Amino acid sequence: MLWATMDDANLVARLLVLLAGAGLVLFAATDAVSTLVTTQRRSSRLWPTYILYRRSWWLWRALARRIGSERRRERLLAVYGPLSLLGLLVVWVLLLLVGWGLVWWVLRGRLSGVDSYLDALYFAGVGFFTVGFGDVVPVGGMARLLALAQAFMGLVSIALVIGYLPTLFGAYSRRETQLLTLDDLTDERTTPTGVIEAWHADGGLDGLAAAFADWEWWCAEVFDSHTAYPMLAFFRSRRPGQHWLTALGVVTDAAAISLAAIRDARSGAALRLYRRAIGLLRIVRTLPAVARSAAGPVDGRPDGEPAFRSLYRHLEGRGVPLHPYDRAWADLQRLRAEYLPYLRATIELLLVPPEFRNHAAPLPLPRQEGDRQR
Repeated sequence: MLWATMDDANLVARLLVLLAGAGLVLFAATDAVSTLVTTQRRSSRLWPTYILYRRSWWLWRALARRIGSERRRERLLAVYGPLSLLGLLVVWVLLLLVGWGLVWWVLRGRLSGVDSYLDALYFAGVGFFTVGFGDVVPVGGMARLLALAQAFMGLVSIALVIGYLPTLFGAYSRRETQLLTLDDLTDERTTPTGVIEAWHADGGLDGLAAAFADWEWWCAEVFDSHTAYPMLAFFRSRRPGQHWLTALGVVTDAAAISLAAIRDARSGAALRLYRRAIGLLRIVRTLPAVARSAAGPVDGRPDGEPAFRSLYRHLEGRGVPLHPYDRAWADLQRLRAEYLPYLRATIELLLVPPEFRNHAAPLPLPRQEGDRQR
């Protein structure tokens, strides 16, 4: 009776280990497929992807905040995006191997040459990476089928990662290319009022609408790519002084200024850009690391009332139909209230420099009287 009880307890323990191993494999595989393949995001905080980014980013961020030099801090932050992607792959592989190791440890009677969990883990790695040394061999039809399933999972995992990287970096490249075009034709920081003046000088209200439409498409594309691949939010620009968040802040505020000041702008391209930008700024709620709203103003963005007043007079002098100044300024404050909290929170979360600069070479000619100055 005692031996029967011991055998029953051993069987239950082996069954629990088998279920734990199979559950770990399914857990890791589900997270990988959901991150790399599916089109909808999960909100659970228990998945490996969420835990990795939430924990690792706050540690990396805390380290970066201790660096006084902005250039050195940006170099450190630029490493995080690619390194975290590699770390995520390592986490998935380790979870899969540990899970398969537990499965083979329970089924060690169906394997030749497996006497310990390390042996089972070794066989799991050999099968997962399809190395096939032949020193451990599955015995029996079911064990061989299970080994084939493990090898298939390994091949699929590698294929998904290989196919995922070009898509990820393609989306990153399209995001960064658009930033090169954000230029208010000055040699200082790019401002919302500055780009409005530059775009209006190119083609009047039609030129302004065309620029807003161009950036609306950019916002839509970045929203789609950054909700599907949230780790892109942590990828820094290759050029110092440029970041997709600061560019987004500039064009969003430019759209808000147009909506507040220019008559008939509330049914055109400025309104569409504003709506797309608001949605993009609010994805801070879905980032793997949760942001806290930053108190206080963001230096350099948005432009204050003196800059707005100067732009208002500039447009008024060129015959642009405008709302009364007091109404326009009050409306601008209400529009800014819709996106500034998200902008500040995301800037605080990602440690983004507060200015956007275009590094185009200045015109090698002396400035003439009448040239646009700010």
